[in-house]
Amino acid sequence: MLDKTMFETTHFLSALGAILSLTYIYRFIVFIWIYCLRPSSVHKYLYGAAPYAVVTGASDGIGKALAFELYNKGFNLILHGRNREKTKKVAEDICAGSRADRDVRYFVTDAGDREQDFGKIVEEFGGLNITLVVHNVGGSPKRPER
Repeated sequence: MLDKTMFETTHFLSALGAILSLTYIYRFIVFIWIYCLRPSSVHKYLYGAAPYAVVTGASDGIGKALAFELYNKGFNLILHGRNREKTKKVAEDICAGSRADRDVRYFVTDAGDREQDFGKIVEEFGGLNITLVVHNVGGSPKRPER
């Protein structure tokens, strides 16, 4: 009688282990699909004459990498940064690294400054065909100082 109980327990635990393993295998496959295999859908924003992508926080890090990728995908760029030298260098590097004849523009402002007149800053870009905006500004809200 003891052998039958152990046999049933072993089968139950084996089935439970198989079910748990399948859930982890499924999650792993979904992860691989989303982050490695799924084709990009950014091409659907490449429409109209001279499509532009706006990338905020493009002077460094992820924003800079995204700007390079979007340029290579066929977008004209409008870059935003808060450091003039770094943002200008990114714009120059993007243009220098490619033989494509696309436009790269930039503007410099601190996105956290509430006194800033953003309407006036982006006024010069009003007539452009902006089809994609990547908001990548980092940082945290300013804390009041004593």
